[in-house]
Amino acid sequence: MTYASRGSRSTGAEPVAFRLASLNAHCGRDALGAFYSMPSVLEALAAEVILVQENWRPRGGDSAALQAAVTCGYPHITELDVLADTSLYDLGVVTDRRADEPGAWGLAVLSRIPLVVQEPVWLGVAPRDMGQRAAQVIDLVVDERVTARLVNVHLTHRLIHGPRQLRRLVRVLRDDGLPTVIAGDLNMCRPTVYLARPYRPLVRGRTWPTKRPVAQLDHVLGGTEVCAKDSTVVPVRGSDHLPVRVTIEVGSRPAGGHHGSRSIWGGTTISNNGSFG
Repeated sequence: MTYASRGSRSTGAEPVAFRLASLNAHCGRDALGAFYSMPSVLEALAAEVILVQENWRPRGGDSAALQAAVTCGYPHITELDVLADTSLYDLGVVTDRRADEPGAWGLAVLSRIPLVVQEPVWLGVAPRDMGQRAAQVIDLVVDERVTARLVNVHLTHRLIHGPRQLRRLVRVLRDDGLPTVIAGDLNMCRPTVYLARPYRPLVRGRTWPTKRPVAQLDHVLGGTEVCAKDSTVVPVRGSDHLPVRVTIEVGSRPAGGHHGSRSIWGGTTISNNGSFG
């Protein structure tokens, strides 16, 4: 499967920009397994689009990401269960079986911009991993002129196998001119992410562990048609990872710098006119 261009690039028109954040939510628990306020974290991120990894959906209930999205005003939501039948104890999120619960573990995208869900990319099973890893692929309809592709991914924690999954993802996506961003918990440090060329890292800073970060495991990678500015690691406590945020600009050439892009942050209310499950 190869993803072909589904959107158009603007030529000679004013570029548009939006804020993108990535958060490994750790199932809505901190490093010790205690609940934290995900709505408070989302508010602190102040982004139009948030890519969530380690989203937790308890059996028979709504996910932590969905509940927080409703509270914080993200009308466009799509979720992907990567492990459909697991538990917090099996994932290592809680260490006391009395705090355990069954459910599904996966990915979610929360957006204030309309989106179209595409087929996920399945990345295979690394030896001694919990199961197959996957990437969510969505087309973000930034405005009538520009569509951007966003890829939400959580690669294996089996470090020697992560590069293979990353290279597979890049091969499937193909850099075909559609502005594309890959973001998430890649479970690899900054030098290794250059294996994703032509995608390049857009955020620099240590993200793990939260209390005293020593490594950057969470990344945003931009394709050749993407400009970025105001990139940062957001110092908000909650999960065992710190989130990252960047302003993405599409509709202009990266080599040409920034040309007074029109930000659509804080724009008009967007109604959900599609089915995102």
